[in-house]
Amino acid sequence: MFAFAKRMLRDKYISFLVYSLSAVGFIEMYIALFPSISQQAGQIDQMIKSFPPEFFKAMNMDPSALSFSTLESYLSTEYMSFLWPILAIVFAISMANYISANEIDKGTIETLASLPAKRIRIFMERYFTGLLLIAGFSVISLFGAIPFAILHDANFILSNFVTASVGSFMFIWAIYSLAVLSSVVFSEKGKASMATSGILILMYVINIISSLNDSLKDLSYVSFFNYFSGSELLAKNIYPEYIFLVFGGFAIISTIIAAIWFNNRDLSV
Repeated sequence: MFAFAKRMLRDKYISFLVYSLSAVGFIEMYIALFPSISQQAGQIDQMIKSFPPEFFKAMNMDPSALSFSTLESYLSTEYMSFLWPILAIVFAISMANYISANEIDKGTIETLASLPAKRIRIFMERYFTGLLLIAGFSVISLFGAIPFAILHDANFILSNFVTASVGSFMFIWAIYSLAVLSSVVFSEKGKASMATSGILILMYVINIISSLNDSLKDLSYVSFFNYFSGSELLAKNIYPEYIFLVFGGFAIISTIIAAIWFNNRDLSV
């Protein structure tokens, strides 16, 4: 039972550990610097206020939450606004490619399909195994800050990290489901990765353009980055509007389409 899930766990647990420990390592680096930076928070905050509003819009940051006086606002700026999304996106694509594109690329998909199991079972076991791993990454990559905050005697608010973990999981779930769809549509891992990356880059550009031009602001609704805000999640302890509806709805619909596609496609090409 759950043979396909067990195999994926065996094959991908090292990747999970590498990405999770990398995130924790970056958190430790940031928190170790926090005590000295917080002593100069006033000067840094004044410098931040001198930046033009367009800069914060382009970086998908909320200037009202940009402060180095609290650990949550500091990490939301230094960690959640840039580094964490990159780690999460690359990890999600890596997990998704394993479901189909990687097997086709290596020429082992026909052996997998010849086993006495329905295709939909193979897909679902692998999909939910990957989902479990990205959920674990979401928790570790954020709650990993707690022991280091205690170690460096930095004050923290636990509820903010709970909110950030949940919101971050929704973001990475949507990206994972998009990458899974690309994985079952394309027969090469490189093409699947490029398709997902290209869509996300386009979304990011659309979000920037719409934030800088009021006449195009409605375009932001098609971008994932409009619904993911590290400053709101971690610094303000609130969920961005429609985050659950957009990410959850997109993830479910993409997964259904991917499952149907995987179940009906010619796996030999």
